[in-house]
Amino acid sequence: MGENMVQDGSLALFDIDGTLVRGARCHYQAFVESVKKFYGFEEDISGINYAGKTDPQILREALELGGFKEEEIKKNFRNCLKFMVQYYLKNVHKENVRALGGTEELLKTLQHEETLLGLVTGNLKPIAYAKLGRVGLDDYFPFGGFGSDYAERSLLVKKALSLARDHYGFEGDRIFVIGDTPRDVEAAQEYDLITIAVATGSYSESDLIRCGADYVLKDFIDKEKVLDIINP
Repeated sequence: MGENMVQDGSLALFDIDGTLVRGARCHYQAFVESVKKFYGFEEDISGINYAGKTDPQILREALELGGFKEEEIKKNFRNCLKFMVQYYLKNVHKENVRALGGTEELLKTLQHEETLLGLVTGNLKPIAYAKLGRVGLDDYFPFGGFGSDYAERSLLVKKALSLARDHYGFEGDRIFVIGDTPRDVEAAQEYDLITIAVATGSYSESDLIRCGADYVLKDFIDKEKVLDIINP
C-alpha cells in the first residue's frame, strides 16, 4: 500500500521481539559489545527485565546500574547506540531468530484484507528491519515507531499513529496495538487504542489479563481468532 492512499479500515501496530519473532541473541550481544567499547563496562545485562523496553531505555538502565553518572552516560550515549546498529548489521547473518508460529500467515492475510500494518518496537530502526529481514517479515511493515525515535514507548505509539495518518492516509478508528508485554498494553492505553496481548513472550496469559489488555491470546496459530478481532 502506497503513501497518500486513504485507508479507513483497520490499523495494526505490532511489536517485534516475543510477538513476531524469538531468538535474537545477536541483538543482546550488540548491547554487550557496545557498552564494553564506549563505557569499558562488562556488566551482564541479562539481569535487567528488558521486555517491552526500548533500546535507549535498556542502555540507560544498564549504565545506571553500573554506577555511571548522567554526565558520563550522555557523553557517549549516541555513539554507543550507533555502534550497536553497526555491530548488529555486521553480525545479523549469524542470528538464529525465527518467526513465531502463525505469524507469517496472519500478516499475509491482514495485508490481503488491506489492513494497514506498522510497527511499535523498542528496537532501533535498522536493527528492527534487519531482524525481520532474517525471517522474511520486513516487507509487511512500511512504517512504525522505533527505539531510535524515542526512549519512551508511548511516544513510539504516537509516532506510528502520526505516520499512519499523515503519510498513509489512515482515517479509521479501529486501531490495534499488538504485543507480548504489559508495557505494550500500557503504551497503547494512553491513546485509548485497542490492545491485543499475546502470551508468546515472557508473560503468561494471566499476567496479560491482569494488565488490562482488551484481548489476550495464547499465540497467533489460530489465525481466524485474530482476524475476527481485527477485521470482524
